[in-house]
Amino acid sequence: MSASLSAQTAPAPPARGGGKPVAAAGKLTPLTIQVTDPLGAPVAEAAVTVTGPVAREGVTAADGSLHLTNMRPGTYRLRFAREGSITLERELILRAGESPTVEVALSPAPAAPPAPVAPIAPAATGAPSLGPPGDPKFTPVPLFLEKNFIGGREARKDSVLGCTPTGTATLHQLRDSWLAHTHDNAEEWIYVVAGEGALRIGETNQRLQAGTFSLVPHTVRHALIPQGRNPLIIISVLSGPRCQG
Repeated sequence: MSASLSAQTAPAPPARGGGKPVAAAGKLTPLTIQVTDPLGAPVAEAAVTVTGPVAREGVTAADGSLHLTNMRPGTYRLRFAREGSITLERELILRAGESPTVEVALSPAPAAPPAPVAPIAPAATGAPSLGPPGDPKFTPVPLFLEKNFIGGREARKDSVLGCTPTGTATLHQLRDSWLAHTHDNAEEWIYVVAGEGALRIGETNQRLQAGTFSLVPHTVRHALIPQGRNPLIIISVLSGPRCQG
């Protein structure tokens, strides 16, 4: 099994007067990602996560491509994941004035060995233990936002508000869409603090505005789409898994 990653960049425009190309520091630039299998066939529905000066995430289209705009120069960590394929992580240095294309080949994951047959456990009696209680926590959300409001060029900002052995409460501030995703082991409770947008489940869009409360069951694929000039600000409570914050 093998995987490859390469970046093809377009030449920078020449400077005035015929001199050498000059790249403008801090200039925003596009990034194109192309995901294939080892034989060169496009791979759709591959989840791509980009972390660095700008955070981005998305899913490849039917032709295996994903186009990201308004990327800042700098060093990025790229992660490529798809069910049935080996997950890859790669580093990319994005320079001002370039418009690179990153090409990735995802290899199939080896078949998992058959799971051993577990003995039948006796039926549980009584309620499950939640473990020792943590400390109570109180967060004035408006005051918290005044001190931690998303920057003008940030696509997304996440702040953990509370953490227990059975759940996590996070304040998400979104300027860009949070593309389709699932929580396989958690129910998600979503409360809109400010802004407007849509909660997309399947092909249906549910309108979101301040005061809207939603429940997304585990394994249900959904996306959050900000609308308007202001960021969409929500509190998301994941109920089920241990807090990861």
